[in-house]
Amino acid sequence: MSLVNNFLRHRFLIERLRMAACSLGDFEDDLAHSGEYAEVKPFSKRTLQRDIKDIREIYHIDIQYNKSIKKYEIVEDNDLYAQNLFEAFDVFRALQNHGNLSKLIAFDHRYPKGTSHPAGTQHLSTLLQAIKQKKQLQLHYYKFWGSKEVQVRTIEPYLLKESQHRWYVLALDVDKKALRIFGLDRIMAIEDRGIKRMQRSPQGIERFFDDSFGVWVDNDRTKAEKVVLSFRRNEKDSFFIPNPAEYLRAMPLHRSQVFLKDTPEEIVLSLQIKITPDFVKEILSYGAHVKVVAPEHLAERVKSEIKNALQLYDN
Repeated sequence: MSLVNNFLRHRFLIERLRMAACSLGDFEDDLAHSGEYAEVKPFSKRTLQRDIKDIREIYHIDIQYNKSIKKYEIVEDNDLYAQNLFEAFDVFRALQNHGNLSKLIAFDHRYPKGTSHPAGTQHLSTLLQAIKQKKQLQLHYYKFWGSKEVQVRTIEPYLLKESQHRWYVLALDVDKKALRIFGLDRIMAIEDRGIKRMQRSPQGIERFFDDSFGVWVDNDRTKAEKVVLSFRRNEKDSFFIPNPAEYLRAMPLHRSQVFLKDTPEEIVLSLQIKITPDFVKEILSYGAHVKVVAPEHLAERVKSEIKNALQLYDN
């Protein structure tokens, strides 16, 4: 059975069980009437049991049989992780099914110098393995600021993070004895010397970025603050230049986003978030569409950035 068929079947089972508990007969009936999963072959109870085992290992979603209702149900979900895998599969499947796409898809050609991997994705497998096996690694790494020379850094990796189409690893810098974030696109090479890491993963490390926008966290002592943003409709809004507030309904700025006001004239959002350079940069990207209502120090910081930008055009 093909890898594509397996993946489609896993997706069908997960999506169906997220709606309601199902028996084997329910699965078969729904599959027979599904256009989206028409290429998925009917499966037996034995196949279903194998799929449930694979889903637990691949997606970290636990499916159990409930004897009281005689149906299968999800008892532990991992929605975001599975969704990311499904999105990657959709792209892979589209590229696989349509042959030469050079005249159909415009790819981004902005690659870091010396590599054909725009996000450093070639290092993901090695880093994931080191995290799972609790190993130290040596990175041959260069920074965008300061010395551009390649440095050798010994790290104990804890967590991978994706942001703005780039990948990063949160790790202990062994020599500096401090947490650091390394961009995968700046890693020239990785050496696995087979050494186990010296430190345990810090408690709650998986939530390290929860209160941040992007990957810049300033420092461990930075606390999340309540931020209020106002988006007003602009006279120049049109089909070609839409108000970004419309997009914020579909894709929130942050998981803490709450609508305080939602009218045809204005949308006011509340966020509980760390105020970092990444977040300030995101606010500035909305230009005249957004106003910082609170806190005052963030409003002043944004105003200062705008004034500095205007000074570039004074001469």
